[in-house]
Amino acid sequence: MSALPKPDSSCKWEIVRRLRYGSLVKLFRHRWGHILPDDDAGRTDLWELLTNISLARGATGERLTNAIEVWAPWMDQCEAERYVEHVQRLTLKERTPTAKELGERLRVTNAVRTQLKLWQFKPIDATDEDIAAQRRARRNERRRTKRGRTRAEYLASCLSATKPWAAEGIKRRTWERRRKRMSQLAVPISSSSDESKLATASAVETKKGLHGSAEVVRLSERTKAIGAERTASGSSRLSPHLRQLEREQNAVVFANLAREFLATDPRMSWAMLACFVSTCLPLEQKGAV
Repeated sequence: MSALPKPDSSCKWEIVRRLRYGSLVKLFRHRWGHILPDDDAGRTDLWELLTNISLARGATGERLTNAIEVWAPWMDQCEAERYVEHVQRLTLKERTPTAKELGERLRVTNAVRTQLKLWQFKPIDATDEDIAAQRRARRNERRRTKRGRTRAEYLASCLSATKPWAAEGIKRRTWERRRKRMSQLAVPISSSSDESKLATASAVETKKGLHGSAEVVRLSERTKAIGAERTASGSSRLSPHLRQLEREQNAVVFANLAREFLATDPRMSWAMLACFVSTCLPLEQKGAV
């Protein structure tokens, strides 16, 4: 007997062996049911199954005997023992056939291979080019199903077909730079304060205006309450915190508006971006400017 595969390749081979075992079981269930026939064809299929099981890590003669009892209960004990002894005496190479050899031994056709998804076997009535073409077709079908649309629909709605930069009168590279810059700047500002998080979540309410695509920004009740608290309270301890909170809320508002106007009204988007930058500046820098 030859030595088993090296530890670095044994794991990969065990995966292949298990996939082949599953394909063998699926094929035999399709052909014969749960018990192999008592003839030459049944013994040939049993031989392929036993050689595969013998390659499992820790496979013993008892495991091979149990497989014979399950798949060939009609076989007597003496014949079963000879089968097990013969399989264990085979070399590793004799017990590891190629996909082509398995397909020829089991007479697997392309129709049966496709129906049962026996990808571990090479069919006897298809060439390598046919198998590659079928593999590409299945891959393209999976991608189309995942996308949820055909290639024609994708090409009709992609950027190369719509060309939004042409409507603005600029080049594509300039349009890409502006979009990237907007996506980097239009990020909501996080705050460690719990009060700031609650206020930011319900800071504003946007509603479509009556003139064009402009939007009317309405402060929520939470923001109004904070403003009233700041006005009523003359404490110097709360005033800086409230000013910072209001500045963060306004920055989030302008960032969201700039992102929404990016596709419909670039000029308004740039105006909102300017307001966003101005809001993010500290009060000291504003006074200096």
